Amino acid sequence: MHFVQTYSLYGNQRRVGAKVMKMLMAKYPDIKGPDDVTPAVGVANAYDAMHLVALAIKNAGSTDGPKIREGFFKIGSYDGLIKTYVKPFTPANHDALGPTDYIFTYFKEGEILPLTN
Repeated sequence: MHFVQTYSLYGNQRRVGAKVMKMLMAKYPDIKGPDDVTPAVGVANAYDAMHLVALAIKNAGSTDGPKIREGFFKIGSYDGLIKTYVKPFTPANHDALGPTDYIFTYFKEGEILPLTN
């Protein structure tokens, strides 16, 4: 079965992926490896989203909604788990992920692996 998602904890990880996996294993003793992180794609999306929100609040200097919205537009770059975000939000684009940020994946022996050409 093939399916689409934004992230897989299996395979070679960028620096951020290795760091997050290490932090999860340290905080949650039941997590021994990628098999134990469910749903991994939810963890990845939440991790990046919370860091982007924190940057927006920092940029806004406030927790006021309209100011936070403007703070999102001021994010220059952020090295996230899913990708490195560069100017992820603009007044015309409110979604930091685009079509090229999704990967086709499949199950192989219990692992969710990216499809490769």
